[in-house]
Amino acid sequence: MSYFLRNHIKTFRQSKFVRNVFAVATGIAAAQAISLAFMPFLTRLYGPEAFGALAAFTAILNIMTPLATLGYANAIVMPKTQEGANAVARLSLVSAVIASPVALIVIYAFQEQLASLVGLSSEPNLLYLIPISLVLVALLSVANQAAIREGLFKAKSSSYVASTFIMNLGKLGAGYISATGITLIIFLIISNLINYTMLMARVPKVGAFDFRQWFGISGIRQAAFDYKDFAIYRMPQSVINAATLGLPVILLSNFFGSAAAGQYSLTVLVLGAPIMLLGQSIGEVFYPKITQAIINNEVSAKKILIKSTLILALCSLVIFLPVIFLGSIIFPLVFGEEWLRAGQYAQWISIWLIGVLASRTCIAAFPVLKLQRYLLIQEIISVILRTSALYIGFKYFESDLLAIALFSLVGFFLTICMVLVTYIHLNYQLNLKE
Repeated sequence: MSYFLRNHIKTFRQSKFVRNVFAVATGIAAAQAISLAFMPFLTRLYGPEAFGALAAFTAILNIMTPLATLGYANAIVMPKTQEGANAVARLSLVSAVIASPVALIVIYAFQEQLASLVGLSSEPNLLYLIPISLVLVALLSVANQAAIREGLFKAKSSSYVASTFIMNLGKLGAGYISATGITLIIFLIISNLINYTMLMARVPKVGAFDFRQWFGISGIRQAAFDYKDFAIYRMPQSVINAATLGLPVILLSNFFGSAAAGQYSLTVLVLGAPIMLLGQSIGEVFYPKITQAIINNEVSAKKILIKSTLILALCSLVIFLPVIFLGSIIFPLVFGEEWLRAGQYAQWISIWLIGVLASRTCIAAFPVLKLQRYLLIQEIISVILRTSALYIGFKYFESDLLAIALFSLVGFFLTICMVLVTYIHLNYQLNLKE
């Protein structure tokens, strides 16, 4: 037994997949630890209204972000050749160059309506920061996907950690001068620039990181055709998903004010830390691994997917069950008494996030399983069901807590559906190839 355990531990430690997951997880853990360490101080400087303004800006930015690269940045991992990857990178940045001016025109034409919709009526000029943000997000997305393709997970993680620390330190210092929503928004934008700059400084300018190959139009037409699924299905799905996730912030701002939106945003920010740590770190490393396993019709693909899903499901229960039962006690104790409502939101949101974390590896398999069309259809169903849940809670029961509860329960149900569909389709595809 002792020999068996030592042998498996040695194999586990020598696994390239495990080392990559550890590199990403360590970086995300450090970044999340930094953010959480600063949070009790920031919540005592910036009130719920300031966090509400940040949440509203972030909601509309997240909705527009997939439009910046038309979803093509996620396809950089897919091409077999380096030139193919560079063509996708060029396509992503060309899309951003087009999307940013279009966003500027739309904001100029509909500034008041957009500001009112997302709860930024008091600061409508903040919307003009979105076109700048889209360009920076596009550059960072291309750089991050190039890092994943090249296996440079350590450099990607260390850059993320450094930018997170600088951003939080800046917010803390600026909070003593001007603890407002605009301060938080400015540092959000700056953090993307810092992250991109540090990542590019840490990697060799070869392969996918020869950024001179990112600019131009050579090969973009063929790349657009080869990976059209990302623009046709993944991009709209990402937009709808971002809209769905931003709905509570937008509706809370309109029905209950920016303070309620701030309470919700803090809840999602804190509870999202484990999702970032485990879900993103495993998902990023798992994506190329499961892609190759399914392309090569490896029998182990099914085993890998089942094992990873079960592990994440177990981790999610360990993390979120205490919040489900004690959230209303933990949040006021850690962040201050005025954040009680955030703790009550957390008790319901944790149920939804159990499903989100457990389904991360399944979502990573969607592109290679050609399930992006299904993902788009489910997102359309999701936005209808979850909008209805929020509207019923807000309008008919006049209860923000009931609305968040219904929103979370619908989200949990939909994530379970995604897991089931993934396994059914994987079984079908493997049997078909046999």
